[in-house]
Amino acid sequence: MGFEAWQLGLIDEAGYNGVCSEHITRVAEELRATGLSSIDRSTFENACYACCIDPDNFTQSDLEELERVLNE
Repeated sequence: MGFEAWQLGLIDEAGYNGVCSEHITRVAEELRATGLSSIDRSTFENACYACCIDPDNFTQSDLEELERVLNE
C-alpha cells in the first residue's frame, strides 16, 4: 500500500523524514513568542506541537542548531 501525495506531504511536514532548517526556524519563532529566557522540555515540546512537528524527531545536532538560532 502506497501513500497518497497529501500523506507524504504531512509526513515530510512533521519532520519524519528528518528535521530541516525550516522546522528549526518555525520552532524557534514559536519559542521566542513565549517570551521565556529559559526553555524546558515541556515548553520545547509544546512549541513543536504548535508547529505540527514531532519533538522526538529532533537530533542532538538539531537541538544545537535550534539553540544557535535562538541566540541570534
